[in-house]
Amino acid sequence: MEICWFQSHTLNVVHLYQEQQELPGRQMQAFRNRTKLVKDDIAYGSVVLQLHSIVPSDKGIYGCRFHSDNFSGEAFWELEVAALGSDPHLFLEGFKEGGIQLRLRSSGWYPKPKVQWRDHQGQCLPPEFEAIVWDAQGLFSLETSVVVREGALSNVSVSIQNLLLSQKKEFVVQIADVFVPGASPWKSAFVATLPPLLLVLAALALGFLQKQRRSREKLKKQAEKRQGERGQGVLHPPPQVPAVI
Repeated sequence: MEICWFQSHTLNVVHLYQEQQELPGRQMQAFRNRTKLVKDDIAYGSVVLQLHSIVPSDKGIYGCRFHSDNFSGEAFWELEVAALGSDPHLFLEGFKEGGIQLRLRSSGWYPKPKVQWRDHQGQCLPPEFEAIVWDAQGLFSLETSVVVREGALSNVSVSIQNLLLSQKKEFVVQIADVFVPGASPWKSAFVATLPPLLLVLAALALGFLQKQRRSREKLKKQAEKRQGERGQGVLHPPPQVPAVI
């Protein structure tokens, strides 16, 4: 009796059981030390092949062929591979373009996930940046950011969906109005009090300038008076002394 599991066609051996023993030397290199044959019910015509440490390249068409002296047959199926990635890391980047920039990173997804930002009303928010790339393990890592403006405040949600598994990871971020430029109540109060504040500052500045000008004029007059007094003392002629005969 021979039982052979293969990928795509019979030459690509995934696992081979022949003459009551397993033959790992006939396996493809990619599947070595990753398969296990469960033959507890082989007497009843049932065997199970377990495949461990799944990687994206394992997806595809597989077949199983059974052959004995009095029976033979084949069966085929398609193996799908899916991975639900890690919980995302959310970062508050700061203010940008009149709003708050949020950034998200996550890894370990397969196949390529779908990312969606939504505001508190469920309306889609267009991402400012999005990049979904393969990593060294053949899985997808993603990074995306969005700028949340005043009209989309309160609850902002982001979801990452695995379309093959029909599963997703969703998170809600609560943003207070006071963190958005232009939405803070103190800023409105400051703007409202700005004109009278400017008037007060202008009046103080004008008074200071007038006082400074009067001081300069007073010093100038005092300097001119002193200079005039010194000039008169020099021009006085010396007294005449009568001659003695």
